[in-house]
Amino acid sequence: MGLDMYLNARKHLSKVDYKALQANDKLDYNSPEAVYPQFKNLMEITQLTDVATDMYGASVEVTCAYWRKANQIHNWFVTNVQGGEDDCGNYFVLQEKLTELMVICEHALENKDPSLLPPQEGFFFGGTDIDEWYWSNIADTITQLRRIFDLPEIDSLSFYYNSSW
Repeated sequence: MGLDMYLNARKHLSKVDYKALQANDKLDYNSPEAVYPQFKNLMEITQLTDVATDMYGASVEVTCAYWRKANQIHNWFVTNVQGGEDDCGNYFVLQEKLTELMVICEHALENKDPSLLPPQEGFFFGGTDIDEWYWSNIADTITQLRRIFDLPEIDSLSFYYNSSW
């Protein structure tokens, strides 16, 4: 057991190619020529083809960042995203908030200033000492966020944070 933390990226995948529909008035939303191949492939992979006939799209969610017992990062999410509620819920995170976290992490690491990301005590949350693990978690957060910010389609993603212990 322990504090596990996840940042998930969600992307909407449209089913219908509306340009194809406009170009041919004999097509409908389920015509093979009007359904994006990626959508069809996703439905086959997930074995949802039979229930996807009336849907206009799907959402795909992947874990794009993961932390274990990085309680100072969790504390930041609880305070800045979750409105102080530490309830293992699933919370929408604006990209601007991820940018803010990155800037704070960079500043804290550069200046060795733990006051910017104070540790949080909790059941199975790990240590609260300002030690090599504390700074390693901050450096790891920077690495993970940079990878996310480098995604070519970042503006088409929505992000969600949740934790469990």
